[in-house]
Amino acid sequence: MSSVPEPSLDAGKRALKQGNYSAAIAHFEGIRETELDETLVTKASLKLVQAYREVGNLPQAIALCQELTQHHSPKVKQWATNILPKLVSEQPVDSEATGFVPLEGGRRGDAGTRGGGEGGDKGDKGDKGDKGDISNSQFPIPNSQFPIPNSQNLLPVPYSPPSAPSLFSPRPRWRNSGRAQEWRPLKPPKFRSLWLIQIGSAIAGFWLLRFLVSFLMETTNLLLVKLPIVRPFQLFYRDPTSTLGVVLVILWLSSPWLIDWLLKWFHGWEPLSLNQLASRNPEAARVVQRFCRQKRLPSIKLGILPTDAPVAMTYGNLPRTARLVVSEGLLEQLADDEVATIYAGQLGHIFHRDFVLMSLGVLVLQLPYTIYWQIAEWGERLPQLIESKLPAYEQWLTPIVLNLTGAIASISYGCYWLLRLPLLWFSRIRVYYSDRVAVETTGNPNGLTRALLKIGLGISDNIQDNRQTSRLLESFDLLLPVGYQQSIILSSCSPQTSFEAVLHWDCKNYYRHWLIINASHPLLGERLHLSSRYVRFWMLNPELDMPTPTPPIRDNAQQLSKLKNSYKAFTLLQNALLAGLVLGILLRVIFWLTGKIADLLDIWRLIWLHNAQPFLDACVLVAFSLSIFIWLNRYFPEIKSANLHNEPDLGDYLATTTLLPPDSKPVSFAGKLLGRSGLLNWLEMDLILQTSTGLIKLHSFSYLGPLGNLLPFGKLCSLVYFVIYLGQLTTTAISRNQLGSIFSWNLFLVAVGILIICLLPQPPSAKNLVNQEVTVTGWFRRGVTPWIDVETLRTADGEVIRANYPIWVTILAVIAVLWGAYLISQVGA
Repeated sequence: MSSVPEPSLDAGKRALKQGNYSAAIAHFEGIRETELDETLVTKASLKLVQAYREVGNLPQAIALCQELTQHHSPKVKQWATNILPKLVSEQPVDSEATGFVPLEGGRRGDAGTRGGGEGGDKGDKGDKGDKGDISNSQFPIPNSQFPIPNSQNLLPVPYSPPSAPSLFSPRPRWRNSGRAQEWRPLKPPKFRSLWLIQIGSAIAGFWLLRFLVSFLMETTNLLLVKLPIVRPFQLFYRDPTSTLGVVLVILWLSSPWLIDWLLKWFHGWEPLSLNQLASRNPEAARVVQRFCRQKRLPSIKLGILPTDAPVAMTYGNLPRTARLVVSEGLLEQLADDEVATIYAGQLGHIFHRDFVLMSLGVLVLQLPYTIYWQIAEWGERLPQLIESKLPAYEQWLTPIVLNLTGAIASISYGCYWLLRLPLLWFSRIRVYYSDRVAVETTGNPNGLTRALLKIGLGISDNIQDNRQTSRLLESFDLLLPVGYQQSIILSSCSPQTSFEAVLHWDCKNYYRHWLIINASHPLLGERLHLSSRYVRFWMLNPELDMPTPTPPIRDNAQQLSKLKNSYKAFTLLQNALLAGLVLGILLRVIFWLTGKIADLLDIWRLIWLHNAQPFLDACVLVAFSLSIFIWLNRYFPEIKSANLHNEPDLGDYLATTTLLPPDSKPVSFAGKLLGRSGLLNWLEMDLILQTSTGLIKLHSFSYLGPLGNLLPFGKLCSLVYFVIYLGQLTTTAISRNQLGSIFSWNLFLVAVGILIICLLPQPPSAKNLVNQEVTVTGWFRRGVTPWIDVETLRTADGEVIRANYPIWVTILAVIAVLWGAYLISQVGA
């Protein structure tokens, strides 16, 4: 077999799919010989077995499969063990030449059955007759790295069947329940909530955007005033409201073409004709044509993204400029009827016109997110440029460049995160309406259920394949059918932990509707329950047996009880903020009434209480700090060997419906740390642990919290500020001929503060351990997206990184109480 100069797994897959088996084998063999990434080697090996089989080279396919039966991964080993008898059965009966004894019933067509077979397969196209029965798409391999022995001799070796064959599959089984052939129409929904929330989101989004722009303009001018030589921008002193409105109108008018450009430039967007769609997914094409004809919509411009992540999105400013874009992964991993339900749901956004505001919102979000991503990437490349062009300045210029670009990227990501908040409620509610359109258009609620689950599984696989959350999944999260964060939960599904068990929390948890406030998509369990209701309405067999969600509380006494026990649902900082706000409002009312009554009764000593703003603010800060001190030990219980759970099954924790964030579960997991590296992860917002039972998000904070990684930049800014401040004092003293006035208490305090900042030790960063095998110890917390508050991360080399989250929270409490004490001291001043 001729070799290729640059073997590629993707090129090999494309060649295999197109039937160019010689090229596919050349790519896969080249990867096995040259690739250092063991994950890619493993995937190439499984694809190579399929390629050998297609060209009739069964001896090499059997030999390679026999090699995989000794793989370190149990799932890969099980895959090879299941496939090997089928390969042997296809081998011509020549035991003397090969040393194999064929098994009975070995027809090639029996190698894989569809129907109710294994679930979660990437290549399972349902009614499509591709030969995917022994590919790793039907038996997905774990994405952790496993060494494959380098075999120089690919001659067949005798095979001994396992004594107890296992039916293990890495995914739960699909029932492949049917659809309605003729269905009764559903009751028309009420759109008042959708439109009211849409209007509220637009107003809140504009107000927040205006606030951020004003804050950035004022802060920029404030800094420029302090600097010598440069002058502040006079334009930044004006009210940005009207200018911002004009800019938003321009963005709205150009949103389809701007998003097209972004997707094409950064993600490889390509147009997709209806004929091309019909050749791959006939039912999806028919749904598009029929829906547009029935709803009198203009023809929709279709597109496709060359990514394995199964995504779909709709954007535009009017129905005639609407775009409907899907990914290659969605068309590959979903069956035709499932793809049709996704297309129908996306068309529902166009019919309901909710895609207009969401398109504008997502386009606005692309500005800070693109700045974050591009600045971080440039910052990573600039040190190499400095090393080659300015070697004499490398030692001091490189840290300045890294810290400056890291700070800009982090601030931009913070703006992106803030601007998402007004759109979250609207993003969640519009999905319910699009799901209804998908079901009503296709009569296939079971197909929608499978489609949503397969999208979630595919996204979690994509995160593991890329070893980080991709730019597309995060920046366009609000447009996707399933959010990338809720997809992480589905990675824990297995034959032992069903979809229903993992999603049980979404239906039964008492506080789930409070905890979803930061989520971009509604609870997947509730969405699938609604699909099961449509199934019962049309008298079909359900794909999943979802439990009935706990109904909302109507009784006033129960609502009051739930409100009083709200501290059981929220995180420590959320509880502290809630306590501070409640106490602040209560004290404001009490003191205001006391002051007014004292004014009426002429009690002059108490009149000041109705306008004691600093004192009231101090009460809020003190209540915040006291709440932290009270709940700190309960929220972070000491981790001991007696209460530590080593390598628990994530599926068991996810299936427990009563768990809440304050229910701290000391755990220890070993696995691979996934996430972005370098400046792209300066705030450590993308840390995911890949364990043997699924993925889990990690929250790792140093003793300075999210600001820990900004400490070097803070030290640099502090020194620059001190030099400028000292220069201003000197200039003023010289002009007044009073050099002795430079030395004052203000200068002393500034110098001491800057000295303290410069002496702070740089906290170790968890992002430096990305793509390494680690052991994580911390507190498991169950929310809409489960996570672990990290206490320690330990590598195989013995390196230990301590997160110090409790110290960071304690520092916050101390700062709050000191600030409150200062405000109280100013009351009588």
